[in-house]
Amino acid sequence: MRTPSPRLAVAFAVSGALLLPALAHAQALAAKSASTDAVAACELAAQQSLASNGEPAADLKFNGPPTSQPARSNDGQVVLRGAGSWRSAGGVRRFEYSCNVDPRAPEAVGLVLRDTTPAAALARPAQSVLEPDLRNLSPGACEASVAAVLKKRWPAVSEIRLDSGARSLVQSSPTKAELHGQGRALPLQGSPYTLFGFDCEIDPRDGRVLSTRVSG
Repeated sequence: MRTPSPRLAVAFAVSGALLLPALAHAQALAAKSASTDAVAACELAAQQSLASNGEPAADLKFNGPPTSQPARSNDGQVVLRGAGSWRSAGGVRRFEYSCNVDPRAPEAVGLVLRDTTPAAALARPAQSVLEPDLRNLSPGACEASVAAVLKKRWPAVSEIRLDSGARSLVQSSPTKAELHGQGRALPLQGSPYTLFGFDCEIDPRDGRVLSTRVSG
């Protein structure tokens, strides 16, 4: 058996050293491509959701790349969170979304879209007993609680939309405030939208959601 010459052994070593960075670069490009596909799937789902409202979403813009969140399930899904804006007949509206993507397709398998356009109802609530204390109030905490209730009611829900224009806040005491709102959801893929209303009881001193009721 012949022993490879030192020069040949060095050539093999150099070739291997060159191949490793090339392989790492190829893997990085593949990961970037998968990430790009996931972002595109989520943005398409958000665009379709806005279009399904019956009014064209003109000048739709996304606020940069979404952030990736740890998946809460064992099925390998990717969770992306992002935000954007669009122009309606009433002016510019803003939204945030949370999107679950199956990287094997990839395709959006779930979307929660929340309208974050500032609502005048929060600034001047009608028929309030007290001037509301808004320092610790976060509508997002109430809406997250509503989304959790709906996901328990409809485990396969694929879309939840919350209308910030329908929100109203009433504070009846220093320790109790109520946030009322409306929204719609898709309990199953391909099913018609289901309208619902919600009420959150909130402690205005720290913004805690004390209870959540969903009707419809």
